[in-house]
Amino acid sequence: MSDDLLNSGSLAFVEGLYARFLADPTSVGEKWRAYFQDMPAPESNGRTRFSPSFTARSVFNPLGGSAELQTVDRSVGLQERLDQLIRNYRVRGHIVANVDPLGSNHIRPAELDPAFYGFTEDDFSRPFSTSFFGGPEVRTLREMIRWLQTTYCRSIGVQFMHIDSLQVRSWLAMRMESSGNRLRLEEDQQRRILVRLADAIVFEEFVQKKYIGAKSFSLEGAESLIPLLDLLIDKAGGMGIEEIVMGMAHRGRLNVLANIMGKSPHLIFREFEDRDAEAQIGRGDVKYHLGYSSDWQTAHDQTVHLSLCFNPSHLEYVNTVAQGRMRAKQDRRRDFDRRRGMCVLVHGDAAFAGEGIVQETLNLSEIPAYRIGGTIHVVVNNQIGFTTQPAEGRSTTYATDVARMLQIPIFHVNGEDPEAVAQVVNLAMDFRERYQRDVVIDMYCYRRRGHNEGDEPSFTQPVMYRKINERPSVFEGYLEHLNEIRGISHAEGERILADRHAHLEMELEVARGEENLKKDDSLLGVWRGYRGGPFEDAEHVQTGVSKDRLARVLDALCTVP
Repeated sequence: MSDDLLNSGSLAFVEGLYARFLADPTSVGEKWRAYFQDMPAPESNGRTRFSPSFTARSVFNPLGGSAELQTVDRSVGLQERLDQLIRNYRVRGHIVANVDPLGSNHIRPAELDPAFYGFTEDDFSRPFSTSFFGGPEVRTLREMIRWLQTTYCRSIGVQFMHIDSLQVRSWLAMRMESSGNRLRLEEDQQRRILVRLADAIVFEEFVQKKYIGAKSFSLEGAESLIPLLDLLIDKAGGMGIEEIVMGMAHRGRLNVLANIMGKSPHLIFREFEDRDAEAQIGRGDVKYHLGYSSDWQTAHDQTVHLSLCFNPSHLEYVNTVAQGRMRAKQDRRRDFDRRRGMCVLVHGDAAFAGEGIVQETLNLSEIPAYRIGGTIHVVVNNQIGFTTQPAEGRSTTYATDVARMLQIPIFHVNGEDPEAVAQVVNLAMDFRERYQRDVVIDMYCYRRRGHNEGDEPSFTQPVMYRKINERPSVFEGYLEHLNEIRGISHAEGERILADRHAHLEMELEVARGEENLKKDDSLLGVWRGYRGGPFEDAEHVQTGVSKDRLARVLDALCTVP
């Protein structure tokens, strides 16, 4: 046996053989037995370390050493090779996952190829122990690879192996691997997702037709955000969460206001027509900057109070505002376990990667003075920032790579697969409840109309927008899917769209009429009555503080403790 066969990849294999030889010389092959017998005696600790030989004749194999070593006791180490393959699917499977609806090209890592580990076609029918994997205790190599691809390489790609805790990694792996990373949805749940997609798409199309050229920062291309938030809030209610504070930038805000926050569409339409401008909060602030508060009734009759923060200018500065607001709410109701309130932040991909406030916010998440029990970060990944493509705007593979600074999972999901989105929401919420940490959901989608409605995106991204213009809406795609598996007809889909459109027509009629105008109920709860109009005797309202009281305050401020 030649020392040339020993290299950095074969050390563990050879040392294992040597341990067997020391226990029972007949347990190894004849060539190995002769090789080990010529070696010096073991060290005082009973171990012998083998030095690698880096020569031109050494053929690297990650577990089995040289090509010649693979022919010796080949069955030894096959289970270890499978374990290494499984680990690399957990670490690298996201690289080849089908998360981009526009079909970006993937480079398949060599470590996801069974041949990399020395497996041959004859091994694909060989049974292996998979009791640690979830599901059957024994599977063939072929079945195992198929399940790994199902779990880690379909519409969901997961980064979680950077987490230090074995317990946390094992919990996530078991949750995903036992289910194939797919939530089993009943027909009523699938219909609900379809209806929420209809709400999203009809609202955008209605605004585009009725207010041509007006800026609205359309959600088109990312409509799955609406069922995502719908599922998230319903799940939160079932977990005992009573209040959610949300922060987001401009894109999709009007859609979220109408379809999640419960703001009456006629109020939004009146803002488009600049009616009652002086009565609106902010006086002149644009409609896609405004916030709102409301109560949400879940499917199981729990009430969750929702608050969407105002965000008048900066893309990501609302993050700390929303989290600080939630911390204050938790403290006010003495929710020191951080269980009854939650923060949800909706980001753009370019802003998440490019704005330093994101890193600063993430950095605060586990500091006791700032902890709020975990924030759900939803990245609406349009794969472009204004007119800048990812390769020109960041140095990282993903827009979310800054979040790897935390001990949290990052889920990349195809926004055109609503059921994959549902699985990610379900898993993210369960993780947050169990570990009280942040979670990132990176939803890959696109902007159908460019940065805003005054932008012609095909001028700067002609190739990208040729692909986008060829794609049907996510509603159409999901309807086709339900037609195949549930028999939900296209005619029924058209009825859903027509009902939503008729509702918005009615709201527009209310917005344009002077009579039957519904009162703006955007300020409720502790703010009820705050906007009651000007005081009749406003000039005589006493807002001052007495001189003596001011003197006591100033004296206290200037006294050294």
